[in-house]
Amino acid sequence: MIKIPFSLGWERAIGQSKEFWLGNDNPRVKVDLPDDFIINQPRTAEAVGGASTGYFPGGRAVYTKCFEAPAEWSDKTVVLDIDGAYMNAEVTMNGEALGVHPYGYTPWQLDLKDAIIPGEKNELEVVTRCIQPNSRWYSGGGLYREVSLWIGEACHIRPWDIAVTTAKVRDSHAVIHIEAVVTNESEKDAQGTLQIRVGETKASLPVKVAAGSTRKMESDIEVVGPVLWSAESPHLYHLELELQTNLGTDHSELPVGIRKIEIDAKNGMRVNGQPVKLLGGCIHHDNTLLGAAAFPRAEERKIELLKTAGYNAVRCSHNPPSEALLNACDRLGMYVIDETFDCWRVGKNDQDYHLYFDEWWQRDTEAMVRRDRNHPSVFCWSVGNELVEAGGMSKGVELAGMQADFVRSLDPDRPVMAAFHSMIKTKREKDKPPRMPFAAASQKNDSEKGGSEEVMKRMADPAVFEKMIENIATNNMGDGFVNGEDVWGEISEDCAAMLDIVGYNYLPKRYTADAKKYPDRIICASETHANNTYDYYQAMMENSNVIGDFIWTAYDNLGEAGAGRVLRSVQDMASGMLGAWPWLSCYQGDFDLDGNRRPQSYYRKVMWQKDDGIHLFAKPPQYTGRKSQGLGWQWSDVWKSWTWPEAYIGKDIDVECYADCDTVEFILNDEVVGTAPVTRFKAEFTLPYQPGTLKVIAHKEGRITAEDTLITAGEPKGIRLIPDRKEIRADGMDLCFVKVCLVDGEGEIVPTDDLEVTADVEGGNLAGFGSGNPCTDENYGTGKRKLWKGQGLICLRAPMEPGKITLKVTGKGFEEELEIRCS
Repeated sequence: MIKIPFSLGWERAIGQSKEFWLGNDNPRVKVDLPDDFIINQPRTAEAVGGASTGYFPGGRAVYTKCFEAPAEWSDKTVVLDIDGAYMNAEVTMNGEALGVHPYGYTPWQLDLKDAIIPGEKNELEVVTRCIQPNSRWYSGGGLYREVSLWIGEACHIRPWDIAVTTAKVRDSHAVIHIEAVVTNESEKDAQGTLQIRVGETKASLPVKVAAGSTRKMESDIEVVGPVLWSAESPHLYHLELELQTNLGTDHSELPVGIRKIEIDAKNGMRVNGQPVKLLGGCIHHDNTLLGAAAFPRAEERKIELLKTAGYNAVRCSHNPPSEALLNACDRLGMYVIDETFDCWRVGKNDQDYHLYFDEWWQRDTEAMVRRDRNHPSVFCWSVGNELVEAGGMSKGVELAGMQADFVRSLDPDRPVMAAFHSMIKTKREKDKPPRMPFAAASQKNDSEKGGSEEVMKRMADPAVFEKMIENIATNNMGDGFVNGEDVWGEISEDCAAMLDIVGYNYLPKRYTADAKKYPDRIICASETHANNTYDYYQAMMENSNVIGDFIWTAYDNLGEAGAGRVLRSVQDMASGMLGAWPWLSCYQGDFDLDGNRRPQSYYRKVMWQKDDGIHLFAKPPQYTGRKSQGLGWQWSDVWKSWTWPEAYIGKDIDVECYADCDTVEFILNDEVVGTAPVTRFKAEFTLPYQPGTLKVIAHKEGRITAEDTLITAGEPKGIRLIPDRKEIRADGMDLCFVKVCLVDGEGEIVPTDDLEVTADVEGGNLAGFGSGNPCTDENYGTGKRKLWKGQGLICLRAPMEPGKITLKVTGKGFEEELEIRCS
């Protein structure tokens, strides 16, 4: 079948529905997909989803597209392909109700043949509803992924009816196995041939399909001298299928990768015979300033950035991703854990997927596997995350087994996992309370004793407060043992036995013990804390049964607001795990909302032995001597800046740098001020602040290996615009990301947080304007933003016609203009 883009030229109306006889007077606006109708709506402290959704509202949106269907489609098969609609979507064609789809993250295909009117104008309507609270993170809403039409003959091969696997890999040749289901929707029998081509290799199969039936075709194709796919060398072949029958000729094509993946507890993971440790990160589905809109270029940019930071794997948390993201992972080289659900029967929010699980899990799982099974980047399926049922409640063991077996029936070649954390418990039995793998606090520590006023007074002491937070974070690192008894292992082992890989969320202390207790268990560290990343990484490297370490998170996301914040006072803790208004993002990622690398990203790449440089950062001087405490997901609040208020001149300031070396030499304004040893790839030093240049030199085994500097910026003199590309496609879908920087006369970034700038665009569209600021009351969609640390990010959307986009950014007397070619 031929794929036709169908994302442009829609109308959208936002608002609640009315009784049908009253009509619908919600105003319509023209939109092009992908479209997240939530992202530009005002955020408020009273939003129902609260910090979980970044204080964004929910809502309802109706999308309408009118189009002429060619007369020749009268004898064609027409399939509507919605890659993602959030959520509770309904589709109507020419007034005919075609179906509903509750889950917002799985793709959905509908046959339009009986509803479409060839040769006339047709109206397609899609209703989407984002009823909060339905998510633990920012979901967005609407037709936020691409929409397409597939056109085929009466006898055809549907896009999800092709399965390609690597049957054999040798140095000299490889064999790939191809299955294709031929569907004959006509009233005549079909006969002819199926031509298959992979590279220069061809095969031909005779085809006979009775009227109104299907037939599965299979073929083994030998590829001589294969170039294998891996994250390090992501080579793709082009597969073509041509079905020639008396009913017409139908074409199919897709990229495929040839690779051999082996995983076991003794030897770990091997790709094409080579050992691989997964240096992974968890990512949510949003694209920050674009909301949930899954533009192919935005998804590609995210994977590009993660590759530059040393990642070789991502976990799609906690839902199937867009196909655009998987395409990027195939092309660029990134291993993927493809995950279905964040809950099963027991929900985590009133309106989440638990309401639909029993009726829909099989259809949604099938949609994910059948769409994604030909992507070489996908090495593993996950059927859930942090499931309440993992301890046996609500028939959790049975559910795990059913889902794992169903996935294997669709794809027997990939392993199946689910991610467990320590917060599970058994079902309640008569005269017995539920068993939980952690001990209740038996007594308060000294800082918590006494009346509330007395406790609050003691907590005002930074040392006392930091000790309390340290205790909380330590308790979050439990190992599941209670009074010497392995409660977690006992209550989770039946559910774990249903899986090929067991995901461990925040359970590093179990890796070695479980290698002995469960010698055949393959472990994936499916979520790990940033603050203890060294310990997690070393534990993975020391245990062959642990195939990878996935940091939470690799890229900052909207919602889960403030979970990665540094806690400075009792007031910071008042809102609990998440941050109070106006926190916007989780602030846990290695990249901020703009795609700038945060300090932990530099540390991790050094730790992974992928960076032989040194990277210098300074802590804001008001926090000198204070620990950067949090709940485990935080990082030291240091910045790549040596520009601080004059009031701090002469006062101590803490700095730290990351490098694989023995010692670091610190030089301030050409004078050596001291040295510091490097422990766990980090050196820390305190010195009096003086404006100018702070330089560090890394020494290893008696030689200089790297240098880095921080320079005090002068007064702001202008705005610099830095595009990621100077030319983009004039297809209505391509994007250009433009970094906005406030600079001094020497081009140094001036790290101010209070300069508001405005963007004006001609010849294209302003798709988004944001900053890396994780805690702001600003709204998207206004065309303006305050710079954060002197920086912001603009996203431009290409027009349909060749030409140029002109961007002008102004603010506080500064103005800069940029032109982007569109061809």
